[in-house]
Amino acid sequence: MSNDETIERRQAAARRSDVVVLTACPDYSEEHARAAVCSALEKWPGLSGIGPGVRVAVKVNLVTGASPKKAVTTHPQLVTELCRQLTMRGAEVTVGDSPGGLFTREALRRAYRESGMEQIEQTGAKLNDDIETENVTYPGAAAAHVFSCTSWLRKADVIINFAKLKSHGMMRLTASVKNLFGAVPGTTKPEYHMRFPNETAFANMLIDLNEALQPALNLVDAVVCMEGNGPTAGSPRPLGLVLSSENPYNLDMICAELTGMRPEDVPTIRCAASRGLGPSGLQEVEISGERPKQWKLTDFRQADGVRVTFTGNGVLGRLQEAIFRSAMQQMPKVHPSECIGCRKCFNVCPAMAITMVKGKPKIDRKRCIRCFCCQEFCPRGAMKVHRTLLARLLQ
Repeated sequence: MSNDETIERRQAAARRSDVVVLTACPDYSEEHARAAVCSALEKWPGLSGIGPGVRVAVKVNLVTGASPKKAVTTHPQLVTELCRQLTMRGAEVTVGDSPGGLFTREALRRAYRESGMEQIEQTGAKLNDDIETENVTYPGAAAAHVFSCTSWLRKADVIINFAKLKSHGMMRLTASVKNLFGAVPGTTKPEYHMRFPNETAFANMLIDLNEALQPALNLVDAVVCMEGNGPTAGSPRPLGLVLSSENPYNLDMICAELTGMRPEDVPTIRCAASRGLGPSGLQEVEISGERPKQWKLTDFRQADGVRVTFTGNGVLGRLQEAIFRSAMQQMPKVHPSECIGCRKCFNVCPAMAITMVKGKPKIDRKRCIRCFCCQEFCPRGAMKVHRTLLARLLQ
């Protein structure tokens, strides 16, 4: 990224609207999806800049190929309606993501097919098959000063980030900010878990991606979100909303509120606030449309992680904090009765902490970095987020 590009992106960030728009969408029917997407676009200040020849990249959540009914991916009907509105304005629209695993044309085609995303082609938009990658330098980074990026996003004039609202084992919440991890090629993702092994470092890396790529618009599919053992093996939970904003941090603050999560418990929200990029509380966010209080899921089941802060002074205080944090530490744990021995966890583990013993995974706790890749990519949901006895008692 050149100095001129960096200046342009910083200027764009300074100009972006901070308003978060909440639009009711009771289901994924064509009628309701179109109405919700059109309502969100009408309130987007940047829509006037979308016209003939403008190259738009729609970055969806395709963490893995899965049926839309499972609420793992951005729903194709919403993406179809977005593409329809953009192509009607003459834009050249490409939809894509980099799912976990190999970043190949075959893997992309399989993810598009299994997620139902192929239907967007009826609008004149296309599915990305560009598997080129490049290194991006971001001088203003807190963590990822240089990162590997899928080139199709870099070739676009405008990036629209269309996320799915889900619980997440490591980050607690995956919505707008976390969705841009899909800019990193699938086979490179394990390396990033090793480079940024704790939640604060990982959150700052995600924020750096957002600041470097600067999506012009962020949308979140919360018509049916995912609760429990997210982001791939949880349970669908109807909410009935589509959210949108030019500001991803404000948008995630509202997502946390809707799912009953405290801002300080979501690493991306906490780190964005500490860097002066995002709000520290709900009161700092301007809202248009529906009111979050009326839609809040008070019994939303989070991934089984829990964050407790215990800060002490001096050597004894730091020792107490270390002991307490260790006692509260969440970790992945396999449920043998649900495991099919497919070796997916063994193959994706960036720390190589998993061995297969009698056809079942065994985790070396000394090597495990608690990135929860094994839990995220387990096709049967047999790998769970496990809390210690003390954590369960305190909650």
